[in-house]
Amino acid sequence: MKAKTRPECPKCGSRVKRFPPGRHDQYHVYCDGCGHDFGRHDYFQAQFRHLLDDLEAQLKRESPSGDGAS
Repeated sequence: MKAKTRPECPKCGSRVKRFPPGRHDQYHVYCDGCGHDFGRHDYFQAQFRHLLDDLEAQLKRESPSGDGAS
C-alpha cells in the first residue's frame, strides 16, 4: 500500500511511502521515491500515535466546558 504522509523523506523530500502488507510488526516502511528506510512499521506508527495523543489532549483542554452553545 502507498500513502502520501508526513514526515518527508530526509533524502529526497517525497511524502509517498510504501507501507508493508501483512503483519506490520515485522516489516519496514520505505520511501516510494528513493527507498529510504523509515524503520519498523510499529515504530513509525507509534510516532504518529504520540502526536495524535498530544493533539487530542490539547483539544480537550481548549474545548468549552458545556455542550450547549447558549
